[in-house]
Amino acid sequence: MLCNFAEKRKQAMQDFLNQEVYYNTWRQWFWLLGVLLFVIIFKRYISRLISMLLFRMVQKTEAGEMYQEFLKMILKPLQYFIVLQTIYIGFHTLNYPFPDQPAKGHELVTKLMLGSYRFLLILNIAWLVSRIADFFVMVLKHRAEKTEDPWDDQLIVFMKDILRLLVWTIAILSILGVVFGVNIYSIIAGAGIAGIAIAFAAQESLQNIFGSISIFSEKPFIIGDLIEFDGMSGTVVKVGFRSTRIRTMDTSYVTIPNKTIMNAKLSNLSRRTSRRLYFMLALDQTTSLQKLEAIRADLTKFGEEHPLRNDEVNVGVYAITPISIEMVVEMHFEYVKWNEYVDLRNQVMQQVLRIIQQHGATLATQPQLFPAK
Repeated sequence: MLCNFAEKRKQAMQDFLNQEVYYNTWRQWFWLLGVLLFVIIFKRYISRLISMLLFRMVQKTEAGEMYQEFLKMILKPLQYFIVLQTIYIGFHTLNYPFPDQPAKGHELVTKLMLGSYRFLLILNIAWLVSRIADFFVMVLKHRAEKTEDPWDDQLIVFMKDILRLLVWTIAILSILGVVFGVNIYSIIAGAGIAGIAIAFAAQESLQNIFGSISIFSEKPFIIGDLIEFDGMSGTVVKVGFRSTRIRTMDTSYVTIPNKTIMNAKLSNLSRRTSRRLYFMLALDQTTSLQKLEAIRADLTKFGEEHPLRNDEVNVGVYAITPISIEMVVEMHFEYVKWNEYVDLRNQVMQQVLRIIQQHGATLATQPQLFPAK
């Protein structure tokens, strides 16, 4: 009796699973739901396994030390790719569109679902390829940091922008051709004719692109250089495909079109061989010649014996006015960063005051226009 009950129960389950709901059996719906749940739950582990297999191709190279970075960059697009493919394969096991729909309805639903899948697939592949390209750029950047030439660091940043532009341009053309049925070959063939119109419409953008090419060919500066441009100075942060970004002395973030940089006067302060310290020292007119000569000798000795001195030291009387004797002081020191230069200038000025005080001299004061009452 128990056997008959089990048989009946099994048969009832089979009958239930074979029942059709929206032209598909419950068995087909459960299999689709089960596979989707399995992939959604274990997608992280599946994507880790696939990424590990992909990483084995470059494991013996210098990129072999950067597995965690590689995993972090491609894990999410790989997860979306696995889920998307699972949904596509799962829905192919179902019967759709529904048979009672008219022929036009069948065609419309098929085109809509297939087009949506292709659209998402192309975007997902472009995302994945872009992340892989970013990883290889990161590897090249890591290698470039070991070299003494800083120019390759800047070139790698530019290469990253070029690769992204190339990947997403191909993705957009693929979407137009595969999803929307646009004839890509006719677009490419007509690009020569439309190129003239595009060149006029995008004249400024093209000038910026040529400006970036000039920056990379002439190398007026590199990332990290302190430059002076159009009355402001700052450190170069990034040289992009269209513009250059600098961090100014007041920490502002300024973006400058590359064409503007190449057409204007620019000074690369980081390539100076020395820091020039130049100022006028106005001594009181009553200062004797002996004091002037002693001050001049001590200032010259201080400048020549300074450990950072790298060029000539010039100190001497420059002008005589009704209220003062002006002495010019010019010293050259090794090029140091701005904060170090401020400390250096402070040391020099304090030493100048000490020398003046040691010889009993005073600085000139402004004459009073009206007698004190």
